[in-house]
This record gives sequence, structure tokens and C-alpha cells, in this order.
Amino acid sequence: MPSLNKFADVVLAAIAVILVLATVAAFFARVHWICDTLANLRIQGLIAVASILVVSAMLRRWRITLVLSLLLLLNLNGMNLGTTTQPVNHLAGDSTNAVIQKSIRVVTTNVLALNANHDAIIEELRTLDADVIAVIELTPQLARRLRATFATTHPYQTFHDRDDNNFGIGILSRLPILSTETLRWPGTPISLEANLGDVRLIATHPYPPIGQANFHSRNRQLTQLSEHIRNTRDKNRGTVLLGDFNLTPWNANFTDLLTTSGLKRAAGRWEFHPTWFARPWFALGLLIDHILISDDLTCTEYSIGEDCGSDHRSVLVTLAATNE
Repeated sequence: MPSLNKFADVVLAAIAVILVLATVAAFFARVHWICDTLANLRIQGLIAVASILVVSAMLRRWRITLVLSLLLLLNLNGMNLGTTTQPVNHLAGDSTNAVIQKSIRVVTTNVLALNANHDAIIEELRTLDADVIAVIELTPQLARRLRATFATTHPYQTFHDRDDNNFGIGILSRLPILSTETLRWPGTPISLEANLGDVRLIATHPYPPIGQANFHSRNRQLTQLSEHIRNTRDKNRGTVLLGDFNLTPWNANFTDLLTTSGLKRAAGRWEFHPTWFARPWFALGLLIDHILISDDLTCTEYSIGEDCGSDHRSVLVTLAATNE
């Protein structure tokens, strides 16, 4: 048994070292794409640390247990829970100076460009019944279907569909679209801004941060969007930024996005449900699809959609004016 105990000690110590290195690296998410990826995997890191912590405690390896306990606290501290909004379902009251006079339902859905099951996508959008729909990874084929299908219910439409990559975007609305603007910076995909009168909506889809070049491109796009939002803020009009950010809330780059833009996440503080790879095995999924809102808006309802053939799930929110 001594040899078995020694083997267990070596294995636990090795795993603990790996977890320590991964945790420390995640705090350098602003520097390198690998560190950024580890920060995006903070939930998975917490699960791993907690699991090994239980094993080490059962085996009475108290030094390793102490290290893992501190590591668990460090990971929890890195969750950035203070960057989220207050819990949803706290309904906003009426306000004579409200930027919107009644609630609106907004959805963002990454449909996956390779997803040919357009009937399922359309059925999902009909079921969600949002006033404003942002479609990510929009292809010309799907754009034609959506344009015809929602011509009556959502007659105000603007599309920037693409068949050569995964970065097409479209917006369909029951509310009149007064104007649109295509936002793009060097080395980044387009973002699409729609002026809906009381609210401006910006749909975006940065490159996935795989490799240092794409990592910098994603950060550049989100930084430029944040500065654009801050510099064009209108106190009489709310702002909604939504789409597939390829970034989780427990990443320092996400905190920077909120700080610079002045927006907040339209979700409850304890909303961890993944939107990408949202399979029954929760630990494998990531929460990378988001809806951010300005302080003059309040999220009164938040939900995740169903499987429609994409690797993502839709994010649906109901927005109302914030109490003065």
C-alpha cells in the first residue's frame, strides 16, 4: 500500500500544479490567446478544482487540500460576478422620462452558417416571438427564407448576409428601423447597427480568438465597439449590444468591454447556462452569446432557446425602462 499511496500523492500533486498554472494563466487573459481561452473555461476550471479537492480531502492529503481550497477561492474571485446586472424579474416601473414606453422582446441567435435546417430555425424564431431578431452567421439562402417568412410580422429588415464566411448578420424588427450603419474596423468582421427610435441595436460577431491574430482582432473589435457606443451615447435612447462575442463573462476582456462601453449584461447574476455546445453535459458548454444593455434599460426576463440545428442557442430577453 505505501507504493499506492505514494502514487496517489504524485498524481494529486501533479494535477494540483496543472490547476495552479491554469488558474494563474487565466488572469493574463488580456495578453495571450491561450490565457484568454483558460479564462473562458473558468467554469470548467472550478469543476476540476472542486472535484480534485474532494478527492484529496477524502484521501486526507491536507496540504494539497489546502492549496486546492485557496485555488477554488481564487477561481471564484475571477468569476467577475460584480459585472453582471441585478437578478431579472425585478420589473421596472413606469417613468415619464423612460427611453422606451413599453417592454420589448429581443433575441440573438447564431444559426450556424452550415446549418441547412432552415425550417427548424424559423420555427424557433416564431416560438420565441421577439419584437427584434438579430441573426448571426446569416447566409444568403437563409436570408431569403427569413425575408419572405417574416415579411408581415417583422417588415423592417436589414441584412448583411455572406456566403464566403461565417460572419453574415441580419436584423428583423416589428419596430420601424429608422436608419442603419455598418461598423467595421481593420481586420475585423462587420457589425450592424439599427436605429429603432427609442433604442439602437448593434449586432456583432467577432472572430473566435484561436491564435494570437484572431485574439487581437476580437479584442480590437470589442474595444472599438465600446468606444463607439460611449462616444455616440444619447440619453434619450437606450443601447443594446448583442451577438456571439466569443467571450465569456468571467474573462477580463469581458470586464473591459463593460467598463469601456458603460453597458451591463442583461442576465441574472447567477446565470451560467451555456449558449455554445449547450448539451446535457453542462461542463462542456460556454456562455459566449450575450445581450448587453445601457443603464436606462432593465432586463425583466432572460431565457435560452432550444436546439434548432446550430451549435449555439438563442438568447431572449425582455427589456423595459429603468426606474428613474
